[in-house]
Amino acid sequence: MQKRILPGSGVEVSVVGIGGWQIGGLDTEDGIGHGWSGVDDQHSIDVIHRAEELGVNLVDTADIYGNGHSETIIGKALRGRRDRWVIATKGGLVKNPERRGQYFDGTASHIARAIDDSLLRLGTDYIDFYQLHGMPRPDQLEETVSVLRAAKENGKIRFYGISTDQAGHVADMKKYGDLHIVQLAMNITTKNHAGFSYCCGNDIATFIRSPLAWGQAFGKYAHVVPDFPFGDVRHGVDKEKIQSDHRQGLAFEFLWDTKTGRTPVQAVLRYLIDTPGVGAVIPGTKNIEHLLDNIGAGDCAPISESEWIQIRAAKQQALTARS
Repeated sequence: MQKRILPGSGVEVSVVGIGGWQIGGLDTEDGIGHGWSGVDDQHSIDVIHRAEELGVNLVDTADIYGNGHSETIIGKALRGRRDRWVIATKGGLVKNPERRGQYFDGTASHIARAIDDSLLRLGTDYIDFYQLHGMPRPDQLEETVSVLRAAKENGKIRFYGISTDQAGHVADMKKYGDLHIVQLAMNITTKNHAGFSYCCGNDIATFIRSPLAWGQAFGKYAHVVPDFPFGDVRHGVDKEKIQSDHRQGLAFEFLWDTKTGRTPVQAVLRYLIDTPGVGAVIPGTKNIEHLLDNIGAGDCAPISESEWIQIRAAKQQALTARS
């Protein structure tokens, strides 16, 4: 498995990590789905152990995934092997007790408590990368960053950052000191990404979440969309819109063929891995089959110059069609 050093922290991570949202399983506590079906706790543990054998050392989760369940399962999986892993988690998103949905609590007091709670669930005395799971209000930001800085100084976290797609959020947070990691949603069908461009221009390390965009990046549901059970975040989705969105991914079919040996998943992950400024991709991983496909991107053929030319042309054609 290919590894790289993240700027700003010097931490070495595998270019493909494990995204922990799916590990949280189904989640219908507030009346709507925020989780994923087809998940088994022991399978999740087995996936993490097998990933370690194959050279993966990065797992990313959040305290909201499964209402803490994802962190708990990851903690069980890493018991006795903590020193072999880089753990990233996120905090600040909480269930809304008064109505359906979630909201972000970016107050210093909540984040301080959330860090301690994550440490307990993960069964560790330090978190490598702690990320705000949203942006605090302007009047809260300085105090909240001071909590992150204090947690770093007392050893509870090694580095900190934010999960956001907004360049303005990253710039505002950076005003108050170091910013070690930004987590962004990006895939091969994404248009120009201002947040990612800002990170590249300021030498800030990035983790790429939703690199497969629920399969959209390679057209998984371009023709047939299954019925997802209640509690699954995909339950009740507009199937026609999903098919339309997924057809965008078929524009990049030339990246997976017999010459390169790349699968569709590996091709679109490899595109991100080879994009300058990307630290690691963290696709969701529900089972061993998904794991093996995902991590194959770390060893498959790099994107060639001729393929980059085709990618740029396909993106431009998509932009023209949408305008």
